[in-house]
Formats: sequence, structure tokens, C-alpha cells
Amino acid sequence: MPEKIIKKISATIDDVKNIIQSSETIQETKVEGSFRFTFKHSAPTDILTALERAQQVSFVTKYEHLPILDAIEIIKLQGKFYLKNIDYIRHVLNEYRTIIANQNDSIFYTRIHGFCYQKLKNRDPSIGLSIIVEHVKTGDITDLFARILGERVRAVRTVLQNCEFDYIYNGILQHSDPDYTERYWDEYYTGKINYVFLKHALLLGYIKELLYWHYRIINSITFPKLGPL
Repeated sequence: MPEKIIKKISATIDDVKNIIQSSETIQETKVEGSFRFTFKHSAPTDILTALERAQQVSFVTKYEHLPILDAIEIIKLQGKFYLKNIDYIRHVLNEYRTIIANQNDSIFYTRIHGFCYQKLKNRDPSIGLSIIVEHVKTGDITDLFARILGERVRAVRTVLQNCEFDYIYNGILQHSDPDYTERYWDEYYTGKINYVFLKHALLLGYIKELLYWHYRIINSITFPKLGPL
């Protein structure tokens, strides 16, 4: 493979690493050892409202099937090199849209965080669901854990601020915004779009990791499992 392509791919990966590193500096709060979630509810209502239940089911089933780009496949055709798994890369990019880009969707990452944070901060189960996080050695670490989730959400925001998902979704994959047409035309013809896709698809796996504990909390309340054929 030409050195020029190797350098461009390496530069893309370095860009991804730098963005991840900058987001990791936000995550200052750590917890070592094992802990468990305890759910308390004594209000004269269901544990979840109808809207919350719909949100939880949608988020859990979406999160569990979020794809991750774990390989960059390259193929040589007629003397030129192409991304062999470009269709899968586009699939990866598409699957995260409701979580990272559609602010009106109930499973947008800040809305998911809002649910978890509210339940962690509620210490009165008589008015609604209360979630307590108990460390096996040090006891109640609920406030500490809420801080960790907040830092992870800020880390997601930092990643997104260093990305161009608006261009990817509104100019290419989901819509055809004319404001992006000239750029898209140029990057598609020159092949630059391959590196744009690579960068963003690689970062999405990290975003999934950042939302892991939000998923664990919600999955403990609502745990739909895909049935067999």
C-alpha cells in the first residue's frame, strides 16, 4: 500500500487518540472495587412512567446492538485502494444518530443521563424511584457515582465537539442539506470522505464505552432480551 495512504490513515488514528485523550482528562472521579445498585420505590405509582418505560426499552435495545468498528479493511481494485468495509462503516455511523445527534429523541445521551441522574439524586422513594449505589467495602457511593456519570457525559460532549456529525448526518447519510453539497462533492470525488468516515466511526466505539454505566443502570430496571426465531 502506498506510503501516502498509510500516513493518512495513521494521522486519522492519531486524531482519534488525541480526542479520546482530551476527553479522558475530564474523567477525574474513579471508583475501585465492586459495587451494586439498589432500587427503592414506595410511591403510589408505577416504577416508571409510560414515557420512561418507552425510553428505557428503546435505549437498552439500541445500546446492545450498537456496532463497533474494530477493523479497517482495504482492498486493491484496478491499481487503486478502497475501504473494503465502507458499507459497514456507514452502518456504524447511522446506528448512533438517535443517541448522539437527535436532541429531540428520548434516547439522546443527555436525556438518558437526565433520567439516571434524577433517580440517583432522589433519596425519597415515596415520591418516585430512588437508585442507591453501594460499594462492597465503603458503603453508599451514590453521589460519587452520579459525579462519574456526569463526567462521562461531559466526555461524550467533548468528543462530539471535535467531530462533524452534523455534516455526516445532514449532509450525507440522513439528509441532503445543500449547505454541505459542495464539500461533500469534493470529498467524495477525491476520497477524503473515507478518512472523515473512519475518524467518526472509530470514535463511536469510545462513546459507547462512555455510556456503559448508564446502560447498566437502565438495563437493571428494564431488561428486554431478543427472543429466538
